[in-house]
Amino acid sequence: MTFTELDGAFAATGRRALAAHLVSTLLDNLDIEQNGIDLDDYEASSGYVRTNIRAVCQSLRHAGIVDVYYYRTPAPNQSRVLTRLASGGRWTKQHYRLNDEVRKLFRR
Repeated sequence: MTFTELDGAFAATGRRALAAHLVSTLLDNLDIEQNGIDLDDYEASSGYVRTNIRAVCQSLRHAGIVDVYYYRTPAPNQSRVLTRLASGGRWTKQHYRLNDEVRKLFRR
């Protein structure tokens, strides 16, 4: 992947600013040793609307930029398990991570 291809993928989402902001946030998180961000946390910190975030993430997922994982809120004393398949209906939450190819592009 090149930076030009990445920019084209941002444009293809129809929400370039949100797409670029999400990728920037994920890169910043890598710099502080956090591998990804939950949808709830990103929505709260960015001010973007959940439905727009989910639509952009799906577009970026199809472009091979973001990996989307799913989880359910764990019970006390249990660790969270991320999966690539959404199971659990409306109780399933999303977590986003940069694809390895994009991480390599930014040398992270």
